[in-house]
Amino acid sequence: LLTAISIERCVSILCSSIRRPQHLSSVVCVLLWALSIAVIAAVTSLCLFHEHEHCRVALISMYILNFLIFAPLMVISTTTLFIKVHCGSQQHQPRRLHITIFLIVPLFLLLALPLSIWNFLQQFSYAIVSSQVVFLLACINSSINPFIYFLVGSCRRHCSLVSFKVVFQRVFEE
Repeated sequence: LLTAISIERCVSILCSSIRRPQHLSSVVCVLLWALSIAVIAAVTSLCLFHEHEHCRVALISMYILNFLIFAPLMVISTTTLFIKVHCGSQQHQPRRLHITIFLIVPLFLLLALPLSIWNFLQQFSYAIVSSQVVFLLACINSSINPFIYFLVGSCRRHCSLVSFKVVFQRVFEE
């Protein structure tokens, strides 16, 4: 979903003069959820029934899908969005959703992606760091996202503490 959001925001900024279908974002998210569920169901069923070689191939395929499609698309779209917003008109300050994406994507790449890399390398019995390190990084990534939403949602011209409900409404109202 982070990839879909990054791409959608990038396309909406780059093609602001082109009218896109009203439910495009919803359709893309539903398709991504369906793909995720299908992949996880396939991996789970192969691994639960002790089909070791098939399980290994499914896991490797899932990690390759993550590395070669989702992560690069997220990086490219976020970088493009950053350049467009940064080099664009100085009159418009980046919106809260853009700031949120600019914070979450790099943190995801630094903190959550190492777990996928570690899991991928485990399929070949190769590990360069301990599992505790990558699990700690993934936990930090999961824990830091609500704080990012809170800070970006509550800081306009001055920071004030407001309820989480108001923060989430502000961040996602765009």
